Amino acid sequence: MDKIKIFSKSQFSLLWWSGTISSFGDWATLFGSVALASYLGTEAGNSELTAIVPLIARIVPALLSSFAGLIADRYDKKMIMIFCDVIRMIFVMFLFFADNLYSIFLINFLSEIFSLIRQPSREAVVPEIVNKENLVKANSLFAIGTYATLPVASLALGVVSDWNSLELINETGNGWSGSIIFLFDTFTFMASAILLYFLKNQNKNTLNKKPDVSFKNFKDGLDYFFKTKDIRNISFSISFCLVGAGTLFILGHTFLTVDLGFSESSFGFMIASFGTGILISMLTLSYFVTSFNRVNFLIGISMMLVGISLLLAFRSTDFLVILLSVFISGLGTGGVYLLTISFLQASTSIEIRGRVFGNFYTIGRLALLFSFLLSGIIANYLDGIFGQDGVYLVLIGSSILILIAGILNFINGYRSIFNEFGIEKSNFNKIKLKLDEKE
Repeated sequence: MDKIKIFSKSQFSLLWWSGTISSFGDWATLFGSVALASYLGTEAGNSELTAIVPLIARIVPALLSSFAGLIADRYDKKMIMIFCDVIRMIFVMFLFFADNLYSIFLINFLSEIFSLIRQPSREAVVPEIVNKENLVKANSLFAIGTYATLPVASLALGVVSDWNSLELINETGNGWSGSIIFLFDTFTFMASAILLYFLKNQNKNTLNKKPDVSFKNFKDGLDYFFKTKDIRNISFSISFCLVGAGTLFILGHTFLTVDLGFSESSFGFMIASFGTGILISMLTLSYFVTSFNRVNFLIGISMMLVGISLLLAFRSTDFLVILLSVFISGLGTGGVYLLTISFLQASTSIEIRGRVFGNFYTIGRLALLFSFLLSGIIANYLDGIFGQDGVYLVLIGSSILILIAGILNFINGYRSIFNEFGIEKSNFNKIKLKLDEKE
């Protein structure tokens, strides 16, 4: 088992750098695809509609995560990750030549499938190279590596799009000024695959233990996931948080600019505040949490923090109060995510870990999909009901949903702690005061 250092020659370092470089490629490909789709729609005057084509293409394969988990349990996780990086490298290269929405949709759809296949394998291999007590710290660093590359990828796309000296290269592809980013992405996926080649995981999936890629083993994974109380409850809990986060992203801009009349930049500040809270939460928890005996209790507290802080944010008209409340909700959201991922890694055996993460990501993506697609529709339907704005009602409703889920997890975790100390099994209930008897 390796030490948790990213600037070293450890196995964790190889996996971290590979994941971070791969994440940069994912973000840059997504941003580039959205910008390219918008560029192609400009002539028809519907760039706002065409820009969502890559996003839809990446949401559609959500259900495949469960099957991806079975693949992770069947084959060598290291080789799965390498294979997925190589395939994505090839797909991204074709985006350099894409000149219509159909090809952009197809390439992003296929690329996302292999991203989904890669993800459960990455999560499942972490406990093979990291000690159990270091899982929270490891996952914190992985999350930081993933989301720290988001602004870097966005900046890189802006730089190459305005780099006039690259025009000759772009003309060999689809002619769009930002297409060079796709060629750059091919090298990021190649670098990730090369780093993974030197990874030495335990790979306990021996020939005798490998489950067949069959419906039965897929169903076994579902049964284990949904019948294991702690795993099921915690996974659905983070889904409620994702529903709330989804409504925040979809309706937050309207709430700030239309309902409250703040400037366009207010939404950017709110999202930045939310992300900062997540980052600080992960950094803090990585130094204090090393065991998972009371994880339901901690997740319950984190979710209650998210629900209460979002309620305060959406009921306020003071921008500073909103920013502070959203920051606190980010603290809670980061805690829920980090504790959930680490708990699933620590509490599941290697034989079924891939399927557990596959099911977990399926539920999470479906929660986001539900939030993205329905929050606006529900807000329009509720508009004017009870004399309230529909956007406000949906945001408040999602906050209450998170708060209720947090309370339930808190109660469940509290009962576990109570039972752990064995107070109900003590002899206090046998003590009787017999004042009427003489010695």
